Amino acid sequence: MQQIKIFVFLLLTSMMVVSSVSAESDTEKMLSGKIKAVLGENVVINSITQTPVRSLYEVVMDNGKVVYISDDGRYVFEGDLMDLVERKNLTEDRRMQARGEAFDNIDVSKLIEFAPEKTEHILYVYTDIDCAYCRKFHKQIKKLNDNGIAVRYLAFPRAGIGSPSFIAAQSAWCAKDKKTALTEAKAGKSIPPAVCDDRVTQQYEMGKSMGVRGTPSVYLANGQEMGGYIPAEELIRYFKGGL
Repeated sequence: MQQIKIFVFLLLTSMMVVSSVSAESDTEKMLSGKIKAVLGENVVINSITQTPVRSLYEVVMDNGKVVYISDDGRYVFEGDLMDLVERKNLTEDRRMQARGEAFDNIDVSKLIEFAPEKTEHILYVYTDIDCAYCRKFHKQIKKLNDNGIAVRYLAFPRAGIGSPSFIAAQSAWCAKDKKTALTEAKAGKSIPPAVCDDRVTQQYEMGKSMGVRGTPSVYLANGQEMGGYIPAEELIRYFKGGL
C-alpha cells in the first residue's frame, strides 16, 4: 500500500513539473511573439527567462542586449536590475555572459589580431581609426604582446556607416595585410582602398548591441567590460594579479 502511495505521489509531482514547464514555455513563446511583432521577425532572441521580480521576464537579444518585459507582454524597459540585498547588478552579469558567448562565436579571421607566439590572455577592443586614444592604445601593442596579451580589434567607426572613418576601417579590415594596413592608418597614413564583405558593418552593429558608445572599448574574453583607454602597465598588472 505504501509503495502505491509513493508511486501516485511521484506521478502527480511529475505531472505538475511538466505542466509548469509547458506553461512557462507558452509564456516565452507569447513574449517572443510580442517582441517580434514590434521589432520585426528578424530580431534574434537568445533567451527569455523569469527574473526574481514577480511578473517580470528578462530578454537577452543577440550580442548582449538585455531588456525586461512584463509577463503580459505589454510593458518593456531597458535598464539595470539591481539586487540591493546581494549588492549585485543582475543585468550587467547577464550582459557579460552574453558578450562572452558572442566573442566565443565570432569569426576571428574577420578581426584584426595582434598576438604573441604564446597567447596567455586575450583582449577584445572596439576601435576607431581616427580616435586619438585608439591610436595611443595601439602604440602599446608590442608591450602587451611581449607580456603574452593578444589584442583582437573589432571595427567601430563612431561616425557611422558610410563615413570616412567607416571607409578607412573597411580598407584596413579588407586589406591583404590587415595588421600593417591598420597600423599605417592609425599613424595617419593613407592606405589603398579595399572592399570585401560587410564585416565592418557587422562588427559596428555588434558593438552597438553590446552598448559601445565610445572608443576604445576594452573587454576580456569572458565579456567583462574593462573600460576605455587603459595604459599597458595597468593591463599587465591586472593579468598578473596586481589589480
